[in-house]
Parts: sequence; structure tokens; C-alpha cells
Amino acid sequence: MISDPNNDLYDLLNALENAPDVPAAWQAGLQFFRKFGARQITYGFEKPDGSIVFLTTLPDWWMHHYLDSNYGNCDPLIDVARAYITPRKFETPFTNFPVTLSSKARQILNEFGETESTAGLVIPGMNPMPQQLSAVVISNTMDTEEFSKFYRGKETTLILASHALQQRCQELDHQFNKTDLHLVRERLTHYPALSPRERECLLWLCKGLRNDAIADRMGISRVTVEMHLRNSRTKLNARTREQAVVTAIKQGFISP
Repeated sequence: MISDPNNDLYDLLNALENAPDVPAAWQAGLQFFRKFGARQITYGFEKPDGSIVFLTTLPDWWMHHYLDSNYGNCDPLIDVARAYITPRKFETPFTNFPVTLSSKARQILNEFGETESTAGLVIPGMNPMPQQLSAVVISNTMDTEEFSKFYRGKETTLILASHALQQRCQELDHQFNKTDLHLVRERLTHYPALSPRERECLLWLCKGLRNDAIADRMGISRVTVEMHLRNSRTKLNARTREQAVVTAIKQGFISP
């Protein structure tokens, strides 16, 4: 058990500052997170061309299977990282999972559990482009209750460490062109155009307004707002309102 996690964080920050390249920074991050009981650690980052790169401790057999199966297009952990700005716990038995799961997503989680990853934490990054994926995922074989107790009171330290690691890796190799990593190329998806009302509803949602406030701003009923948001989710193949906003921004339908 860690006696003083703040000392470990201080040591990590020093190690990251002195790291000459991404592999050295990554090793410093691994040493830190393993002290917190993480069995598997993954950092995912989306490049401007839409491809996603992974630094990970996950076994090669899993990553080859992941890439060959094109799982990057329906990975529920990627959906969590896109939909939330704060850390979210997950478990592979799917109880209270942070996003709605398709049958393919459940299959991915079932298989992911075979990598000693039955419970974990998705820590989204502080990226200057909100629609751009950047996240650290730590996981182990604890059950959900045990996992929650183990990490209680340590979340802030984990978030700071995750952000520091991501920032340093991007400073050392901004587009990850020089670093040996796994690469997932996203399938290009063509979405139907959103109506002006649908775009406006998503824009106000992006600015933090609730349905009642959006209805007042637009001079329409709350039911109509809900209809526009529901249609937007359908057109953008989004499971949540947050994911719809992210997709709309990325596709150029709205500008925050």
C-alpha cells in the first residue's frame, strides 16, 4: 500500500521532465500506475487524420486481434473517453457501464476481460481540441467493489499523473511519428446532414444549456427540443447526447 501518493506523484513529474523521449516517459508512467495496482495501462491519442495511436501494456495477441477485428470503430472504452470529461469506472460484466453497449461492444469487453482487465478507470485527457480523443485507461482483475475501495481518495493523484504523462508524451513527439506504437485507422463514416434546428439544439447543448433553457432560447417546446436531439443522435449514430455533440463538432456541423 502506498504510504504517501503525493511523493510518488512528485517523483513521476521529475522523471517525466527528465525523459528524453516518449518510451522513457511511458516507462515512468508505467512505474507510477503499477504502484497503484494497475495490471494493464493504455494511453490512446487521436491524430488529426483520424487515426488512433496506442501506447499499451496489453499483450500482443490482444492488440493484433483488436486491430484485425477493426475494434477501434466500436470500442466502448473509446466511447467513454469521447463522451465524458471526468474519469469513469468500468467493469467487464457491464453493470452500470458509463455508455450504452451494442452487442459488438459487449463482445469486445468480454474478450478484453481475458487480458486481466475486469475493472478499470478511463481518465480523459485535457486536450485543447475537445473532440479529439486522448485518454489513459488503467485496469486490473479486482471486482467492482474492491476496485472502488482501493482507488477511493486517490482519484485526484491519478488524474494529475495521467494528464502529466499525456502532456509530456505529446511534447516529446506531438504526432507520435517517431514512436513505436499500435495504430488504428478509423473507418470514414458519412453522416446525413443535420437540419438547422438540430444543429442549433446541439450547439446550445454544447454550451451547457439544459432542454428547458434550449427551448426558451429557440422559442419551441421542450418536447420539440427532445425530438431534435433524438433525431441528431440517430443521424450521428451516437449513443449519448455528449457523443452526438462530439461527432457534430468533428464533422463540422457545429462550432463550439
